[in-house]
Amino acid sequence: MDTNDKIIERKRRIQEMFNGIAGRYDLLNHLLSGGIDVYWRRRALSKVRLKKPERVLDLATGTGDFALAVGRLGVQWVVGADVALNMVRLGKNKVVGRQPPVVLLGGDAEQLPFRAECFDLVTVAFGVRNFGSIAAGLAQAWQVLRPGGEMLILDFSEPTWPLFKQVYGFYFKRVLPLVGGLISGNRAAYAYLPQSVGFFPQGRAFLELMEEAGFVETKATALTLGIAHVYQGRKPVD
Repeated sequence: MDTNDKIIERKRRIQEMFNGIAGRYDLLNHLLSGGIDVYWRRRALSKVRLKKPERVLDLATGTGDFALAVGRLGVQWVVGADVALNMVRLGKNKVVGRQPPVVLLGGDAEQLPFRAECFDLVTVAFGVRNFGSIAAGLAQAWQVLRPGGEMLILDFSEPTWPLFKQVYGFYFKRVLPLVGGLISGNRAAYAYLPQSVGFFPQGRAFLELMEEAGFVETKATALTLGIAHVYQGRKPVD
């Protein structure tokens, strides 16, 4: 199996996995994080450096939590896209009648259907790890951003402080898959989470991927002793 086939198969498995846990996804997000996921989203959005973004694209939007949170920035409208259509269907019930308007649709972050330079801000919360190719997803985000636009990514990382790393590691790798599996009926999906974080390029390594895609003024901010990071970059003005 060549590299392209491996990417396609990985994307198929991830899409199938998230479609399978969609019904319990929001409940488990809040339960397993102790509600701190809400704080992380707000903290991430407080880091946006772009003044008055109007048009926002939220990739790997899931059921739309981050797309809804982005609305607090005073934007004109938000589009959320995700390959897991079961997640999108559930999310549509949450965004009905919201202001500013939030539109959720099925879409692959690595093959976006939008014209070039049509968004001011592109966001991804806890989803970039699930791209078939992170480099391809970043390249697509760069393409649809207007010059001067910003990309903001929130995702898990592994804490480095020794004692906390051990305690958190036990919860993340042992307790979380057990509880998530019992409630969702799919333990493999919640075992995948710590595995994916372990393989994910973190800190400076991820910023280098953003820079290779063309982003400048990159920055990484650790949250909650390094459990999560906010990554930022700007598309340069020609």
